[in-house]
Amino acid sequence: MVLYEKLVEQFGYNEPFLYSEISFGKYSKVWISKELNKLCEQGVVSRFDKGIYYLPMQTPLGPSIINPRKVIEKRYIQASGEVFGYYSGQILLNRLGISTQMPNVIEIYTNNESSKVRDVSVGCQKVRLRRSRVNVTKNNAPVLCFLELMNSVSATDMDTERKNAIIKYMTENGITRKDITQYAPIFPDKTMRNLIESEVIYSVTQKPGTV
Repeated sequence: MVLYEKLVEQFGYNEPFLYSEISFGKYSKVWISKELNKLCEQGVVSRFDKGIYYLPMQTPLGPSIINPRKVIEKRYIQASGEVFGYYSGQILLNRLGISTQMPNVIEIYTNNESSKVRDVSVGCQKVRLRRSRVNVTKNNAPVLCFLELMNSVSATDMDTERKNAIIKYMTENGITRKDITQYAPIFPDKTMRNLIESEVIYSVTQKPGTV
């Protein structure tokens, strides 16, 4: 159970982890793979999908089941301190507090997808994956997410509450005019049109020190 103790220390319970993330001193990947298979057979480690595992907790109803959204986040959004994707569509509106509607399909732009668009299922959750417009990183993910939002929401739908929610997101993520100018060309023309017509753009340019 040496590997099990290491996994508990490194990842904790009910949190997805990738096989590729497991690093255990001088032990080889072959040894780790064999030990991991043994732990799965013993039921102390659960295999959610190929290459994705988690440590279940024992409950009165049996071993706990991981939330598929945690797996989606790990596989397509961020892992090991690296950001490689971002949400779009209705789930983005929901996360920003612009909409209360919960989507049946989660839409994501990610580096980890080669197709222009593809629908997959992660557990019981349907996911629509899109190939990222540009390589997504921790630094540019917020502005790409913001521009994706402006590409999908019409300026005519921008009431005061929605504008305030968007401005709050921009402020919290330090999005500047320079960021927008750099990445806007890879988005459809309506993105900038919505930015201007909604007057959201002026909340960026009027900030002291914004470049």
